[in-house]
Amino acid sequence: MPSPNQFEAYRVILLEHGGRFLLLKRSPAKAFAPNRWTGIGGRVEAEEFGDLKASALRELHEEAGFDPADLENFCLRRTLFLARPDGIFIWLLYFTGKLSVQTTPDCPEGMLAWKEPHEFAGLDIIPTSRPMLSLLVGDLARDPLGLERVHAGVGVYDSAENYHHILWDSDDGYQRPIIQ
Repeated sequence: MPSPNQFEAYRVILLEHGGRFLLLKRSPAKAFAPNRWTGIGGRVEAEEFGDLKASALRELHEEAGFDPADLENFCLRRTLFLARPDGIFIWLLYFTGKLSVQTTPDCPEGMLAWKEPHEFAGLDIIPTSRPMLSLLVGDLARDPLGLERVHAGVGVYDSAENYHHILWDSDDGYQRPIIQ
Protein backbone atom coordinates (compact mmCIF):
# COMPACT_ATOMS: atom_id res chain seq x y z
CA MET A 1 0.00 0.00 0.00
CA PRO A 2 1.48 3.37 -0.98
CA SER A 3 2.31 5.96 1.63
CA PRO A 4 -0.09 8.96 1.66
CA ASN A 5 1.39 11.76 -0.38
CA GLN A 6 -1.55 13.59 -1.93
CA PHE A 7 -4.55 15.58 -0.63
CA GLU A 8 -7.70 16.36 -2.60
CA ALA A 9 -10.96 17.99 -1.53
CA TYR A 10 -14.33 17.75 -3.27
CA ARG A 11 -17.76 19.16 -2.61
CA VAL A 12 -21.03 17.30 -3.21
CA ILE A 13 -24.26 19.30 -3.29
CA LEU A 14 -27.75 17.91 -2.77
CA LEU A 15 -30.57 20.27 -3.70
CA GLU A 16 -34.23 19.73 -2.75
CA HIS A 17 -37.53 21.00 -4.09
CA GLY A 18 -40.93 19.60 -3.12
CA GLY A 19 -39.54 16.38 -1.63
CA ARG A 20 -37.45 15.59 -4.71
CA PHE A 21 -33.67 15.82 -4.97
CA LEU A 22 -31.48 16.89 -7.86
CA LEU A 23 -28.88 14.22 -8.64
CA LEU A 24 -26.18 13.97 -11.26
CA LYS A 25 -25.58 10.90 -13.41
CA ARG A 26 -21.95 11.33 -14.34
CA SER A 27 -21.00 11.30 -18.01
CA PRO A 28 -19.88 7.95 -19.49
CA ALA A 29 -16.69 9.77 -20.59
CA LYS A 30 -15.60 10.43 -16.97
CA ALA A 31 -12.49 8.58 -15.78
CA PHE A 32 -13.85 8.33 -12.22
CA ALA A 33 -17.28 6.74 -11.70
CA PRO A 34 -18.66 6.98 -15.25
CA ASN A 35 -22.47 6.62 -15.45
CA ARG A 36 -22.76 6.61 -11.64
CA TRP A 37 -25.04 8.88 -9.59
CA THR A 38 -24.11 11.47 -6.99
CA GLY A 39 -24.86 15.09 -6.17
CA ILE A 40 -23.61 18.08 -8.14
CA GLY A 41 -20.01 18.78 -7.24
CA GLY A 42 -16.37 18.90 -8.03
CA ARG A 43 -12.89 19.62 -6.78
CA VAL A 44 -12.20 22.39 -4.26
CA GLU A 45 -9.27 24.42 -5.57
CA ALA A 46 -6.49 25.42 -3.15
CA GLU A 47 -7.45 29.11 -3.24
CA GLU A 48 -11.06 28.25 -2.25
CA PHE A 49 -10.32 26.82 1.21
CA GLY A 50 -10.91 30.23 2.79
CA ASP A 51 -14.63 30.21 1.88
CA LEU A 52 -16.04 26.73 1.29
CA LYS A 53 -19.63 27.94 0.87
CA ALA A 54 -18.60 30.39 -1.85
CA SER A 55 -16.69 27.56 -3.49
CA ALA A 56 -19.81 25.37 -3.53
CA LEU A 57 -21.96 28.21 -4.87
CA ARG A 58 -19.42 28.78 -7.65
CA GLU A 59 -19.62 25.08 -8.54
CA LEU A 60 -23.43 25.19 -8.66
CA HIS A 61 -23.31 28.17 -10.99
CA GLU A 62 -20.69 26.57 -13.27
CA GLU A 63 -22.35 23.17 -13.51
CA ALA A 64 -26.06 24.03 -13.39
CA GLY A 65 -26.39 27.80 -13.78
CA PHE A 66 -27.91 28.31 -10.31
CA ASP A 67 -27.41 31.63 -8.55
CA PRO A 68 -27.44 32.12 -4.76
CA ALA A 69 -30.83 33.84 -5.14
CA ASP A 70 -32.23 30.50 -6.40
CA LEU A 71 -31.41 28.83 -3.04
CA GLU A 72 -32.67 28.82 0.52
CA ASN A 73 -30.84 27.53 3.59
CA PHE A 74 -27.72 26.56 1.66
CA CYS A 75 -25.18 25.13 4.10
CA LEU A 76 -22.44 22.62 4.78
CA ARG A 77 -23.98 19.61 6.55
CA ARG A 78 -21.37 16.87 6.67
CA THR A 79 -17.72 16.21 5.94
CA LEU A 80 -16.08 12.88 5.26
CA PHE A 81 -12.36 12.16 5.40
CA LEU A 82 -11.03 9.22 3.43
CA ALA A 83 -7.54 7.79 3.82
CA ARG A 84 -7.72 5.76 0.65
CA PRO A 85 -5.66 2.60 0.13
CA ASP A 86 -4.10 4.16 -2.99
CA GLY A 87 -2.36 6.74 -0.79
CA ILE A 88 -4.61 9.70 -1.52
CA PHE A 89 -6.21 11.63 1.35
CA ILE A 90 -9.65 12.88 0.27
CA TRP A 91 -11.92 15.33 2.08
CA LEU A 92 -15.55 15.36 0.93
CA LEU A 93 -17.78 18.33 1.81
CA TYR A 94 -21.56 17.78 1.64
CA PHE A 95 -23.80 20.81 1.16
CA THR A 96 -27.60 21.00 1.00
CA GLY A 97 -30.04 23.66 -0.06
CA LYS A 98 -33.59 24.16 -1.19
CA LEU A 99 -34.24 25.37 -4.72
CA SER A 100 -37.04 27.89 -5.16
CA VAL A 101 -38.10 26.27 -8.47
CA GLN A 102 -37.79 22.76 -9.83
CA THR A 103 -35.75 23.08 -13.00
CA THR A 104 -33.46 20.60 -14.71
CA PRO A 105 -30.65 22.53 -16.41
CA ASP A 106 -28.06 21.08 -18.73
CA CYS A 107 -24.84 20.07 -16.99
CA PRO A 108 -21.41 19.62 -18.62
CA GLU A 109 -20.57 16.82 -16.14
CA GLY A 110 -23.45 14.51 -17.09
CA MET A 111 -27.24 14.39 -16.78
CA LEU A 112 -29.20 16.02 -13.95
CA ALA A 113 -32.47 14.43 -12.79
CA TRP A 114 -34.93 14.93 -9.93
CA LYS A 115 -35.36 11.82 -7.78
CA GLU A 116 -37.42 10.91 -4.72
CA PRO A 117 -35.57 9.21 -1.85
CA HIS A 118 -37.29 5.85 -2.47
CA GLU A 119 -35.71 5.87 -5.97
CA PHE A 120 -32.14 6.03 -4.61
CA ALA A 121 -32.01 2.26 -4.00
CA GLY A 122 -32.41 1.54 -7.73
CA LEU A 123 -29.61 3.88 -8.83
CA ASP A 124 -25.95 3.00 -9.38
CA ILE A 125 -24.65 5.52 -6.83
CA ILE A 126 -20.97 6.16 -6.07
CA PRO A 127 -20.16 4.11 -2.91
CA THR A 128 -19.23 7.11 -0.74
CA SER A 129 -22.36 8.97 -1.89
CA ARG A 130 -24.86 6.15 -1.26
CA PRO A 131 -25.02 6.42 2.56
CA MET A 132 -24.56 10.19 2.44
CA LEU A 133 -27.62 10.88 0.31
CA SER A 134 -29.95 9.25 2.84
CA LEU A 135 -28.23 11.02 5.72
CA LEU A 136 -28.53 14.39 3.97
CA VAL A 137 -32.23 13.80 3.26
CA GLY A 138 -32.67 13.08 6.98
CA ASP A 139 -30.66 16.18 7.91
CA LEU A 140 -32.92 18.36 5.74
CA ALA A 141 -36.07 16.86 7.25
CA ARG A 142 -34.85 17.20 10.85
CA ASP A 143 -33.13 20.58 10.47
CA PRO A 144 -34.48 22.44 7.41
CA LEU A 145 -32.69 25.68 8.30
CA GLY A 146 -29.27 24.03 8.63
CA LEU A 147 -28.68 25.18 12.21
CA GLU A 148 -27.08 21.96 13.52
CA ARG A 149 -23.32 21.68 13.70
CA VAL A 150 -21.51 20.05 10.80
CA HIS A 151 -21.13 16.28 11.28
CA ALA A 152 -17.71 14.76 10.60
CA GLY A 153 -16.97 11.21 9.56
CA VAL A 154 -14.10 8.98 8.57
CA GLY A 155 -14.45 6.43 5.78
CA VAL A 156 -13.12 2.98 6.66
CA TYR A 157 -11.69 0.50 4.18
CA ASP A 158 -11.53 -3.28 4.73
CA SER A 159 -8.41 -5.44 4.39
CA ALA A 160 -9.15 -5.97 0.69
CA GLU A 161 -8.97 -2.17 0.25
CA ASN A 162 -12.71 -1.84 -0.48
CA TYR A 163 -14.69 1.07 0.96
CA HIS A 164 -16.58 -0.42 3.90
CA HIS A 165 -18.34 2.04 6.23
CA ILE A 166 -18.25 5.45 7.94
CA LEU A 167 -17.46 6.21 11.57
CA TRP A 168 -19.36 9.34 12.64
CA ASP A 169 -18.76 11.75 15.45
CA SER A 170 -21.68 12.30 17.79
CA ASP A 171 -22.67 14.46 20.72
CA ASP A 172 -22.41 11.60 23.19
CA GLY A 173 -18.95 10.53 22.01
CA TYR A 174 -20.14 7.20 20.58
CA GLN A 175 -19.09 6.49 17.02
CA ARG A 176 -21.94 4.98 15.04
CA PRO A 177 -20.92 3.16 11.86
CA ILE A 178 -23.17 3.40 8.82
CA ILE A 179 -22.75 0.03 7.09
CA GLN A 180 -23.49 -0.24 3.40
